[in-house]
Amino acid sequence: MSKLSLQVGAKDFDIMLDDDFYDFFIDDFRKIFEDKRNIEIKELLRAFVQKSYDRYQDSKKIKQLLESIDDFKLNLNDI
Repeated sequence: MSKLSLQVGAKDFDIMLDDDFYDFFIDDFRKIFEDKRNIEIKELLRAFVQKSYDRYQDSKKIKQLLESIDDFKLNLNDI
């Protein structure tokens, strides 16, 4: 486990993350917040909404891919 310390809305938080996830999280965090350790609540909310939207978009793409695979399998069965 790795510990991440940051400040959100003037409150200190320590977050424990699995080592495998920690590096991924830090890279993603830096893309959004750069090297900030003090995050305003508005910034965090904006980032959360963006991440939720990204996940929504990814979910739609995955669904389309699965449908395409199913269609492909049906077409193979017709051969």
